[in-house]
Amino acid sequence: MDIFDQISQEACKAGEFIVKKANQAKDYTVATWNAAELRSEIEKRYKAIGKAIYRAHTEEVETAEEIQEHIEALEELHARLRDQEEERQTVRNRKLCPACDKPIAKDAAFCPYCGTQVK
Repeated sequence: MDIFDQISQEACKAGEFIVKKANQAKDYTVATWNAAELRSEIEKRYKAIGKAIYRAHTEEVETAEEIQEHIEALEELHARLRDQEEERQTVRNRKLCPACDKPIAKDAAFCPYCGTQVK
């Protein structure tokens, strides 16, 4: 094998590495964007609950059903956000602590933030 073949092979390896890292960056960016959209929707739901409570207080109307709908939507949004955060951390070869939701090393036995034992 001559020098040009070696250079060509190394260039191909470098190109494959760059493509892999670019795809990881894209996946992380998409997951980050999706998480931001979910956080925005969560904030809107919290504000809607606050407005419903205020309206119930000032106008003396029943808003319990409306509030319950927002709470159910929030539970689903929080679950989707956790899934999105797990996806983001997987791209970075990390995982979320099951107790405090902080990103930790994928092979960690304990969370360095809260001390929870991680399987």
